[in-house]
Amino acid sequence: MISYLIGTIKNPNEKYFTLLTEGGVGYKVFSNSQSLLSVNKNQKVEIIIHTVIKDDAIDLYGFGHENELYLFEKLISVSGVGPKSALNMLSVLSVTSLANAIENNDLASLPTISGIGKKSLEKIMIELKGKLSHLTDKNIKNKNIEEVDARLALSSLGYNDKDISQALTQAKQDKDISFESLKVNGIIKETLKYLR
Repeated sequence: MISYLIGTIKNPNEKYFTLLTEGGVGYKVFSNSQSLLSVNKNQKVEIIIHTVIKDDAIDLYGFGHENELYLFEKLISVSGVGPKSALNMLSVLSVTSLANAIENNDLASLPTISGIGKKSLEKIMIELKGKLSHLTDKNIKNKNIEEVDARLALSSLGYNDKDISQALTQAKQDKDISFESLKVNGIIKETLKYLR
C-alpha cells in the first residue's frame, strides 16, 4: 500500500499529474484542482497518498497536507461517496470551508458539486457532523497548520482528541522550545512522549 511519495511533477493537467521518483518510476496521481494549480512541471514535491485498489486498477490520490487526506478519507467513508466525488468537493471548497459547512449543518452554503447530489450532501452532513470540528475556522485559527497536521497524524494512530490535546499542552509546558518553529514530525515526536 503506497502512502507517501517524493518525486518530480511531470505532465500536470486538470485531473492528475505524473510523479517521477528518483528511482525512475512514474506514478499517476489524482488530486484536487487546488493542489494541481499550485504545482508546476519539474517541481520536486512530497505527496501524501491514499491508495484505492479496484478489480481493474490501482488508483493513487495525492495531497499536500494531512488535513486534506483526513477529510478525503472521511468523505469516502460515507456510503455512496466515491474518491472522484470527494476530490470534486475538495476542488470546489477548502478543507476549512467544507468542515465549517458540515459542522454547522449549513447545506445552503455548499455550491453545486459534480457527482454529489442533495441526498448525498445530506448524508455527509449527518454522518460526519461532530467528526470535523478540529478542522473548522474556530479551531484552526489559533493553531498553525503543522500542529493541525500533527493532530491528524496522531489521530490516525488511534489516539483520541482529548488525549492528544492533553499531551500537546503538557509538551508545550515542559519544553522551552516554541512549537511554532517545529515541523509536523517534530511536534509528533514531542507529543508522543506524553501519550501512553
